[in-house]
Amino acid sequence: MPRLRSVPVYSWNPRRNKLPVLRRFQVGPRVKNFGDLLGPVVVQGILKERGVGPALRRPGSGTVMAVGSVMHKAHDGDIVWGTGVNGKVALALHDFTRLDVRAVRGPRTREWLRENKGIEAPAIYGDPALLLPTLFPRLRTSAATKRHALAVVPNLNELGRFRSHPDFVDPRRPLWEVLERIASSEVVVGSSLHAIVIGEALGIPVGLIASSAEPPFKYQDYFEGTGRTASEYAMFDDFDAAHAHATGIRTDSYAPLAGWSPEPLLGAFPIDRWVRG
Repeated sequence: MPRLRSVPVYSWNPRRNKLPVLRRFQVGPRVKNFGDLLGPVVVQGILKERGVGPALRRPGSGTVMAVGSVMHKAHDGDIVWGTGVNGKVALALHDFTRLDVRAVRGPRTREWLRENKGIEAPAIYGDPALLLPTLFPRLRTSAATKRHALAVVPNLNELGRFRSHPDFVDPRRPLWEVLERIASSEVVVGSSLHAIVIGEALGIPVGLIASSAEPPFKYQDYFEGTGRTASEYAMFDDFDAAHAHATGIRTDSYAPLAGWSPEPLLGAFPIDRWVRG
């Protein structure tokens, strides 16, 4: 698990192997799905911006859980900042009873915690990956110089569905390569949640294709966490419909995040995990 200034920050990046006998021992290459690697990147960017040096880790202060549908990976005492629930993970696999929740991805995650775990979370929403263009201006520079008409970015679990497309972007490519490819595209289409998040953060027209491998929970949670109702976002059944939607967006009036402000999320950042008040 990555440590930033001595503090553990969670990111999902297991090893996988095609041989069943080796899977038990976590032998093989790491998955390296770009969206699941973003938590430590965002946290590092904020710490650098705030000039935070090494932390003196205190016992029991917990892991920081940021980007991703990884609530089921949390343990008692962990700090949740922008994490979401994974709609396909059983309740029984969430073995925590108490969390220090500063922010969650969206209202559906907040309600899930209340109903299923009796944990109250503040109504502070947003996927921390939305902060990337602010923390890393190089993404805005790439977005200002378009080199590609389209980026097609699938969810990790359905690569084969889109691999034959000429604008296919493998989400397992090096992290900054994927981010720069998304940023430098005129339109982003796919079933990768974080391709949609990054696209919207940069003001790029997006078209979300409903995933055949993922329930809609995390997508709905994200959209509603940015201030949109069900009538204000859409998931399409196929590429053509999603692409037509994205290319039909008028960029001069496009403001997908008009109902969301980054300030509450930034204000909820667990800086106290690094800096003693």
